[in-house]
Amino acid sequence: MKIRKSYISALIIAGLVVGWMFSDDIVGFYGKVDLLEDHVALSETIETEENLPNLITQALKVVNQRVPIKITARGVTRTGFDINVISRRNAFVKSHTASEGGWVEAGAILIELDKGTLDADLDAARADRRAALVAYEEIKKRFRKDGEWVAQLAAARADLDAVRSNYESTEKLVERGVKKPIAKLQQMAHLKAAEMRLIELQSLSEEFELSKSYALIKAVDARISKLEEQMDFTKVKSPKSGWLEEFHVEVGETVGENAPIARIIGLQSLILDAPIPQTQISKIRIGDNVDLDIDGAGKRQGQVNKIATSANQATRTFNVEILLDNKDGTLRAGMSAGVSVIIDHVPAFKISPAHLNVDDTGLLSVKTVAANGTVKTVPVLVTQTVGNAAYVSGLRNGALILGMGQAFVSDGTKVTYEIIGETN
Repeated sequence: MKIRKSYISALIIAGLVVGWMFSDDIVGFYGKVDLLEDHVALSETIETEENLPNLITQALKVVNQRVPIKITARGVTRTGFDINVISRRNAFVKSHTASEGGWVEAGAILIELDKGTLDADLDAARADRRAALVAYEEIKKRFRKDGEWVAQLAAARADLDAVRSNYESTEKLVERGVKKPIAKLQQMAHLKAAEMRLIELQSLSEEFELSKSYALIKAVDARISKLEEQMDFTKVKSPKSGWLEEFHVEVGETVGENAPIARIIGLQSLILDAPIPQTQISKIRIGDNVDLDIDGAGKRQGQVNKIATSANQATRTFNVEILLDNKDGTLRAGMSAGVSVIIDHVPAFKISPAHLNVDDTGLLSVKTVAANGTVKTVPVLVTQTVGNAAYVSGLRNGALILGMGQAFVSDGTKVTYEIIGETN
C-alpha cells in the first residue's frame, strides 16, 4: 500500500526531534537545524518526483463531418378537409352507389335520388325549343327579298293607291250631288285603314322580329338547363377524392334541398400541426422537407405547407402546417408525431457524452491537447444526438480530444496521452 507523502515527512521530522532530545551525542544547535532542513528538502524531492505525469489518458483525433442542424417539435395530424355532401333537390333516396369506409374519387356517384317527372318535363321543353327554332327560321324567310313581307308591303301600297283613288272619285261625286256624303265617309274610313296597314308593315323590323324569336328560344333553353341540372342532381357525386366516412340518409328516406347526405374526409393528404418556438420560426421556409416519426406508424416524410404569421398567445409558438402524403391510407387524423426540420449543416465530431464537461453556467466544453502538450479546455456546441453519442461543433480537424482519464487532469498541466483512433 502506498504511503502518503505528508505521513513520510511527519515521521522523519518526529524522529529527528526525539533523537535530539535523548541522544547522548548532542550536536550544536545549528547542526540540528541543518539536519532538519536536509530532511525537509528530501521530502519535497519525493513529492516533486511523485508529481511527474504517470497517468496515460486516451485521446481522439478530430475528423469533422457535415451534420444537419435540426429543429424538433411534436404535432398532431388532421385531415386536409372534412365536408358534408348535400342534396340539391327534394326527392327520396333511391339507392347507395358507394360504400362507407372506403376511398371515393372526385365525381364518383354516392347516392341516386328519384327523378320524379323530370323526364317528361324535359321532353316537353325540348319540343318547345324545336317549335321556337322553326318560328325563328320562318321570320328569316319572311324578310328575304322574295319573302312574304316584301309581297305584303307591295300589296299594301297598291291597296292604298286603289282606296285613295276611290276616295277621290267618291269625293267628286258627293260634291256634284250624285252620291250622299255618307259614301265619302265610308271611303275615308277605307283610306285610313289602308294607310294604317301600310304603316304597320313598314314599321316591321327584321332585327326586332328575330330578336323576339331568339329571346323565346333562350327562355326555353334556360328551362331545359334547369331541368337538366335537376336531372344531374338526382346523382349525388363526390366533390373531392377522399374517404367516405358515413351516409347521413338511408335508402327510401326523403331528403330536402340542401340537406346533408354524406360525409367525406381528406385522408389522402394529411396535415400535421407543429408548434415552433418564436426563436426558431424564422429559420423555417415553406417547402422545407420534414422528417416525421409518427407514433405507432414509423417514419415518414413531409413538407412545410404553411407558416402562421401570428403566435399562440399562451405558448408564444407559431403553428407550422406540414403536408403529409397518405395515399396508402395507413394514417389517421389525430395521430401524434415527432417533427424534425433540417435548417443548416455544420462540421461536427461524434464523441461520447462522457467526454463533455459542464461549467457552473451550463456551458459545454471538452479537454484538448495544446501544441505544447498541456491540457486546454475548448467550448463546444452539441448539434445533434444519436443514440449514446453526440455530435459537437467548434473543433478544428486534427485537434486531439482527451477521452478516458480526462477527469484527472486540469488546464495547463502536462499530459501523457495515447491516441486510440479516429471516430467517424
